[in-house]
Amino acid sequence: MEKQYICTSCGYVGYPKRLTKGSFWVEVGLWLVGLLLSPFFFAVAGFLWIVFLLPGLLYTVWRETSRYDACPKCKNASMIPLDTPVGRELFLKQQRLPENRS
Repeated sequence: MEKQYICTSCGYVGYPKRLTKGSFWVEVGLWLVGLLLSPFFFAVAGFLWIVFLLPGLLYTVWRETSRYDACPKCKNASMIPLDTPVGRELFLKQQRLPENRS
């Protein structure tokens, strides 16, 4: 069984979710524009077609390297294990406070 985490921002108790910064659709758009324009520029200017593939490639690399574990509720990267001293303290504090029910 995996250990549980607590979010230091919103108090959610559970497991973090793996998130990726940026937008999938922007990434697809950059690759499509690059792939559609590169044959034209290959015919006209030789190796300059590579310039149109670079934005898609750079954006993809940035998205892949910017993944982080986040709270599923508030999307902050502020979850800590419950079995740490700070995690236990937050959990106990959360249990003592009455919930706001609107």
